[in-house]
Amino acid sequence: MLKAFGGYLRDNFCKDKTRLILWYPVLLALGIGFYFTLSREPSKWITLAVIESLIIVAVIFRRRLTILKILGALALVVAGFTLIQVKSIYLYAPPQNFPDKTFYFKGEIAAIDSNYQGRRRFTLQNLEDFDGNIYPGKYRIVQRSKKGEAKVGECVEMVGRIMPLARAVVPGGYQFDRKSYFTGLKGSGFAESRWFRIDCPEGGRHKTFAAYIADIRQKIVGRIAELLPPDEAAVTAAVIAGERSLIGQRLNEQYRDSGLAHFLSISGLHMSMLAGLMFFLVRFVLALFPPLALRLDTKKIAAVWALFMSLVYLLISGMEIPAQRAFIMTTVVLLGVLTDRRAISLQTIALAAFIVLLFNPEVLTSASFQMSFAAVLGLIAFYEKVEHRVRRFLHIDGMNKWLRGIELYVIGVVVSDFIASLMTLPFAVYHFNMVALYTTLGNFLAGPIIGLIIMPFVLVSLLLIPFGLDAPFVKIVGLGIKWVNDITAWVASLPGAGCQVPSMPFWGLLLIVIGGLWLMLWQARWRLWGWLGIMVGILSLLTVRTPDILVSADLKAVAFKNDDGRLELVSSRGARFVKSFWQGKYPFAETKTTLQEHPELVVAESKVSLAGKTYDLGQTLGINFYKNPDGSFSAETVRDAIGDRLWNQ
Repeated sequence: MLKAFGGYLRDNFCKDKTRLILWYPVLLALGIGFYFTLSREPSKWITLAVIESLIIVAVIFRRRLTILKILGALALVVAGFTLIQVKSIYLYAPPQNFPDKTFYFKGEIAAIDSNYQGRRRFTLQNLEDFDGNIYPGKYRIVQRSKKGEAKVGECVEMVGRIMPLARAVVPGGYQFDRKSYFTGLKGSGFAESRWFRIDCPEGGRHKTFAAYIADIRQKIVGRIAELLPPDEAAVTAAVIAGERSLIGQRLNEQYRDSGLAHFLSISGLHMSMLAGLMFFLVRFVLALFPPLALRLDTKKIAAVWALFMSLVYLLISGMEIPAQRAFIMTTVVLLGVLTDRRAISLQTIALAAFIVLLFNPEVLTSASFQMSFAAVLGLIAFYEKVEHRVRRFLHIDGMNKWLRGIELYVIGVVVSDFIASLMTLPFAVYHFNMVALYTTLGNFLAGPIIGLIIMPFVLVSLLLIPFGLDAPFVKIVGLGIKWVNDITAWVASLPGAGCQVPSMPFWGLLLIVIGGLWLMLWQARWRLWGWLGIMVGILSLLTVRTPDILVSADLKAVAFKNDDGRLELVSSRGARFVKSFWQGKYPFAETKTTLQEHPELVVAESKVSLAGKTYDLGQTLGINFYKNPDGSFSAETVRDAIGDRLWNQ
């Protein structure tokens, strides 16, 4: 029996040998992911010893091809681990001690955006206080006033307050400080005074390419704000310049609940449409001149211009991870046109994932990376299986061409949206505790507007902005955005549009990811094993429990579970951020409670006692308590969940 099973594995492996290249980014990601799961910072000397050991073993078995292949796979895992460890060490700086009061500081503007309330926000670097103390890193400061035009690269001074960055507020919750660590952000705060422009030290700094791009983005966003009403301008700025900070909370929730939140993030939808439209436009213009069309390869000329436009769009969009992935895949496809090769395949997305992780390994933990690649991977894997059926359908004799096109469009939108939604569902549940039930309806209604009105005129607007002729076309984009906003508002108002669900445990998500990759990357019959990982991962939702007691690190937020299984907040002031995060993650009742109604929890200064055990909140950083069947309590602390790492010391 064991021999037969070995033969089964060998046969399937031989059939799928050409698919091994698809697993290279997965192995790289495995090493990166392992680094993030550790509770303590690993020793760089151990990592170095592992690398040297692999080299020694490879030299010893240099004539054994099978062993070298296994070592190559291990080397990719170790490479991923080493990449993220080296970057973490490189970015490390001792924690900053900020004055616990309002103080004077000055610095150089590295970026300008707005927070969710529409207030202007500066990201400052080279920060210095009145006494000449230097604060390395970047600091995000919300401004008190919108007066005055500021530019990236200028130096400003103000009076304000800076605080350390927020950490995770529940065990297993989002680690805000980890994301900030890898972006170089060291603190955030707010200005108490107006900002004043000053001369930069040493006669001013030379303007970098990034500063030029930031200026262009800022001007584009300002131009859009002048031409369109606030809601239309906010979404248009997100679609054209990748500036999502202008979108208000209400509008953001409508897009989320309607399943159209992906439209606010520049990704494959925008990049492929823009490149495709540019490709068509150039070929159409060249076709108007027969002498050129007959002598030149217009397809390759159009591909070059489409590639150039994609690069411009990537730069002004802010180069978010979905945009990077979309640009790499678009580039590969267009290079395929230039070299007369077919390039739309799983190898394309594997290459995109490998490049993104190679230069930004920390993005593996981000929802944008996971959802973007999952959606595209699912779509390519699905159409790889049904491609021959689609081609057969397109060549049916006797069927009206227009009717066939309309039918194919409708089926394509519904099926593609269903697959993309299914692929991103586990990540939406894990990260956001939210499922949009009418996502297919929202995408079906908004899809034609996005494809036929918004994106074509986005392209025209970008082409004409340098000449100042973009106003009428930006307004047409705004009109399309208004219609899409109305659709999202209507879909989000339907009963149960945004359904809150419990977040699955990490091990459940991991099983779904491994099972999904196994199912899609292999082609032989053993790929069906992937369903086992997917099903067990889904069943992990049955193990999720709502905490019986929640306690924040500063004791300003406390909640108890009532008889209905919902949590009730203790009436208190402050900790608005923590409370809103809790309410987005767990089921909460509208009613409030008091500590007097729950004498089992004893609160004293920065400590809490429960069932005879005392916990120091300064050490635990927040606690979830769970009641056991025997009446005792078990505790999960934030510190145990996040570990002791470079970004949370």
